[in-house]
Amino acid sequence: MGEVAQLADVSPSTVSLYMRRPDEVSPRRAEKIQSAIDRLGYLPNTMAGGLASSRSNVIGVIVPTITNSFFSATLETLERHLRNAGYQLLIGNTEFDESREEELIRSIMSWNPAGLVLTGFLHSRKSLSLLAHSDTPIVEMWDYGRPGLDMVVGFSHHVSGSLVAEHMVNKGYRRTAFISTNFQRDVRAGDRYHGFCETVEAAGGQVVLRQLSGRSDTEETGRLVGELMAEHPETEAICCSNDMVALGVMFECQRRGWSIPDRLAVAGFGNQDFTASTVPPMTSVEPPRLEIGRHIARLLLARIKGDLPETEKRLDLGVRLMARGST
Repeated sequence: MGEVAQLADVSPSTVSLYMRRPDEVSPRRAEKIQSAIDRLGYLPNTMAGGLASSRSNVIGVIVPTITNSFFSATLETLERHLRNAGYQLLIGNTEFDESREEELIRSIMSWNPAGLVLTGFLHSRKSLSLLAHSDTPIVEMWDYGRPGLDMVVGFSHHVSGSLVAEHMVNKGYRRTAFISTNFQRDVRAGDRYHGFCETVEAAGGQVVLRQLSGRSDTEETGRLVGELMAEHPETEAICCSNDMVALGVMFECQRRGWSIPDRLAVAGFGNQDFTASTVPPMTSVEPPRLEIGRHIARLLLARIKGDLPETEKRLDLGVRLMARGST
């Protein structure tokens, strides 16, 4: 770093600031420093820097899955905003396993991270104990409605389910079903179910629940639809815990020659890219994927600088119902 400073004709502290928070260095000096780095082939020792400053430039993010576009869009936005401020993401995938989350928290905390982003509010006792003894800024994302450990950026899954229910009730559907991923794996799907169920039942309707044994699987979804309609042929509409489950329901309806929405109305959650292109277009709930990433970055950077107002620690970004032809 001293050699970079000498070549760029700046102080070592300016080089250090540029490596950690490049947006705080003037464009002229930043260009000189980057030019010197390129000439010298300098690679900063992230671990040594973390030891020297007590914090690394790493921000840990733990999600339940990296195959779902829900979280990939949030991660891309978060990474872009934090990268511009000189931070790097260290991403962990729990596969909806609390013990795996605990392992990832231990691993990420060993890097002296500048911040930690978790998904949801449910964590094991050991995870909570680890976090309670740390002063690392923490954001819990993709949920809302509980106090949280530190900062919260998300939305209510209960409200998401209720929005779909209100829409279906207004369309005249009273005999409904909810097909979902397993609640033990995906607790937020359970919250959406409860929001849906309460609203339908308050309107005098009924809800039949069916859960998949594992992940969203179109073959198993089709089997559940067949069993459901055999046992409850009066069912008029199906709400699904996510768009992939809803897609499986639509496939099965088309295989059996059932008209959507005349025989069965179908709705999902997530508003993934394909929902507007299905036949008919799929009704879904759009979560604020990009906004979550942007606000997490803003809160973390403000907390690191020490100027985050207490009133901004909890953000409910809300959701939007995308009503389409499938209902």
